[in-house]
Amino acid sequence: MFIDHLFYILFLLLIGKESHQLNLPQKTELEIVHDLFRLRNEHKADSAALYFADTVAVYMKYLRNVPKQKITQSDKQFWKAHPKNKFEITEPVKIVSSGRITIATILGKEYLDGISFQKERIEIRFNQLKKIYYYRGFLE
Repeated sequence: MFIDHLFYILFLLLIGKESHQLNLPQKTELEIVHDLFRLRNEHKADSAALYFADTVAVYMKYLRNVPKQKITQSDKQFWKAHPKNKFEITEPVKIVSSGRITIATILGKEYLDGISFQKERIEIRFNQLKKIYYYRGFLE
């Protein structure tokens, strides 16, 4: 009888833990985009990597099917060469969901030296787990 009660208590604890984890608020893709660009403007590559899938199909122009560690490494090298680099979002972010994929389109200005800029359009694709698996910039 004691064993039955013990299993019942353990069962309730496990269900309660799963239920609590399922109710945790998740960030929306829009919140992720804004947080990602904040971290990137602060040159926090390790923190920004939290939003990427383990393998990213496309990153910027030349990186294909790369692990997120390679992205972090690449960003750190880029920011070392361009310490004043930042991106300013100039229009509201557009979010479109289709099936299990969500696409965010970001228009803005990229400052390589902190002063002069080029206009860019960034396209970010999220998988069903809200992880970035595609990140590409295009000149406007």
